[in-house]
Amino acid sequence: MTTKNYEKIKKEIKQELLQEFVFPILRNMKDSEGEYKEKFVKEVLKAVKEKPKYIYNSKTFLRQIGHK
Repeated sequence: MTTKNYEKIKKEIKQELLQEFVFPILRNMKDSEGEYKEKFVKEVLKAVKEKPKYIYNSKTFLRQIGHK
């Protein structure tokens, strides 16, 4: 068996294993609290990439977020 054939068979087996075993498990897994809205997830992922507006300091935290 050539290396090319081996790699092709390996790829096919991997793909079949994913389709038969992994994907059905992932499809059936649900968060007990429900699903997050797609818009919320996108906003959170965008915010994670942004530079932080504040640096946490326990003494000034409430003032930084607008509380007295």
